[in-house]
Amino acid sequence: MSEINFITEERARELIESEVESNTDKDFIIDSSGFANHSIDTARIAYNIANIILEKHPSLKNLIDPEIIRAAGYMHDFGKVYGGHEYHEVGAAHLILTEGDKNLGLINGGLKSEREGVLREMASIIPPDLALYEELGGSNFPDGALYKDHIGLFIEKVEQLRRDLSKTDEPLSIEDFALPYTLNQQITLYADLTNLNGESIPIEQRLAEFEQRYSDPQSKYYNPILSGLTKVIKPRILVVGNTVESLMK
Repeated sequence: MSEINFITEERARELIESEVESNTDKDFIIDSSGFANHSIDTARIAYNIANIILEKHPSLKNLIDPEIIRAAGYMHDFGKVYGGHEYHEVGAAHLILTEGDKNLGLINGGLKSEREGVLREMASIIPPDLALYEELGGSNFPDGALYKDHIGLFIEKVEQLRRDLSKTDEPLSIEDFALPYTLNQQITLYADLTNLNGESIPIEQRLAEFEQRYSDPQSKYYNPILSGLTKVIKPRILVVGNTVESLMK
């Protein structure tokens, strides 16, 4: 395999901040500085976790890629810049897959087929974020989607991603698309959910913080749907947390 070069932290910050600035009229990002910092910190935390695990378990080297994980960490919330929270994971994954080695400059070098493989893996890390599975309606997608006024904009992208991210001739099931089954996905998700202002906190504490944030009508993050979903997904997130933490010991 030829050498693939990944976006640097400095360039990733420039990309995030410039796109936030260019889309301020959409008013989706509440705290632009905090948004960029969270993305950069998530990438750093995820990268460090991946390397800690590989140092302890070298046999997992074919299942964990720190560089891909770090780049995915930079991009995991990128879709919020253009469309807000609703289905932002779909938007981010689609951008990675279609623009990752072009306008976004996430990777360069290597053969086209090699870049495509890296971008597919990177894009596949994004959807299993928090509660996308439930927001899509689970196995009842798209009829059971929670955000009825938004889902129409994303159905085509979901279907494309299910086809293009599949390693077989069959499209991914919604479960395989939107649930965190791989270690790359689990490490990135864990880093995102335990990241509070650049520091890792216990995952149960972070979930409690989410629930409080989204349930408080006075909070700028008030979202009763997400408040309810936080309770629903807690068992799944705790399993992910236990898996990642056990591998770091």
